[in-house]
Amino acid sequence: MNPDLMNSDVHERARLMIALFGEERPGPEELSNAERSWLAAHLESCASCREFAENSRETIRLLRAIPITAGERLVSTTQMRVRQRAQELQRQQERFWVVCVCCAAVTLSTLVTTPVLWRGFAWMGEQARLSPPVWEGGFVVFYLMPAVLAGILLLARGTFLTDHNGSYQD
Repeated sequence: MNPDLMNSDVHERARLMIALFGEERPGPEELSNAERSWLAAHLESCASCREFAENSRETIRLLRAIPITAGERLVSTTQMRVRQRAQELQRQQERFWVVCVCCAAVTLSTLVTTPVLWRGFAWMGEQARLSPPVWEGGFVVFYLMPAVLAGILLLARGTFLTDHNGSYQD
């Protein structure tokens, strides 16, 4: 409970409770059962606070009854921005699925080609009478080279930071 409510006189406390925690406006802190029962008892016995509560309810009801319409320009601007955001999200989702399909294809091709490539390097190492660490090192370099080159090209173009418009990606 707010310490300000405890230090004021009973009428101020009741009016503050009505203003902050009215029946129609549950706030971040709600009234405890003891505070609710105290307020109900006080409103039964105090005509001025009861009138304040009724006036507050009526004022809120009247304020909610006032029709508020947005201007034509605001509505059209908001609709345009919502459409733009929807298109942006759709493009983002499409790019995501393309990336997922590409990752799946790369993973599948890696699973298929790695054993074949390993056997090929082993055979070439035996034919050239190379020690296993030498041909295994050649395999690792050959195997990682496409990823290293792709990373260097992406870094050189700067696509990791900016999209085609030159703005930072979200």
